[in-house]
Amino acid sequence: MIKEFAKKVDYPVPEILRDLVAGFILGETQKPVNEIIPMYPSGYCLFFHTFGDKPFLSINGQKQETPSRLIVAGQICDAKINFHINGIFGQIGAVLYPTANYYLLHKTGDNFLNTWRNLKEASPLDTRELHQNLELEKCNQKCLLLLIEYLKLLEKQRLPPITWLDDSLFKIFLKNGNLSQQELIEDAMVSARHFRRIFKKVIGVSPKYYCKIIQLATVFHLLNTSEKEKLHHLALDCGYYDQSHFIRDFQKLIGKSPENFLNGKHSYLKTYMGRRGVDS
Repeated sequence: MIKEFAKKVDYPVPEILRDLVAGFILGETQKPVNEIIPMYPSGYCLFFHTFGDKPFLSINGQKQETPSRLIVAGQICDAKINFHINGIFGQIGAVLYPTANYYLLHKTGDNFLNTWRNLKEASPLDTRELHQNLELEKCNQKCLLLLIEYLKLLEKQRLPPITWLDDSLFKIFLKNGNLSQQELIEDAMVSARHFRRIFKKVIGVSPKYYCKIIQLATVFHLLNTSEKEKLHHLALDCGYYDQSHFIRDFQKLIGKSPENFLNGKHSYLKTYMGRRGVDS
């Protein structure tokens, strides 16, 4: 059984990448495992390298494989996604803020929604040297440094900022997702239609749905770091009106009740699903 699917790597994010990268992750096993791990909405994108035996995804029951070990993943919304591992597993990479795929790879979030993509196909830069260096390198920290250097190269060609969208996302993180669309739209000073259209196209999901994801991710963050034992107390701290409201949102996003999730075999995913980056 995997106890750490994607634990936090204690390595500083370079200043030039701080508005793009929320942190770094590592997951690995020392012996072969046979696991099917459910993937839930987290609010972030992923840029990672797999080592060991290749995993694959199933998306609504359909198997999806990639020939590459360099993978980019986007938002999850209304889809049943499982991560299948059969053998020795390893992954290392970066947790990205939701606009990073757009700014760095020049592709909108709907290209990555409910899926993962081969970096070779997604990136505007050549990936051959990165692939070769990662295949030769056995040290996890050096692999991470190679990934960071590639992100820096992508940053040099980043698309111009959408300032109102960046500001809106900062407010969502700052207020733990507990704010209305109307408040965001008024602060952005763009039309409601334009706000919703650009937000969903770039991020991959609607602003309302994204706020719910971050609100729930904040609950997980507090669960991972707080001394409070009662989950519904943490939910109230994150802006839920009452326990039933929290349970409804949890079941909608996770597919099971909080109690069933936390007592289940995949409860270790709570560390992966917590907030990262801005004020976390």
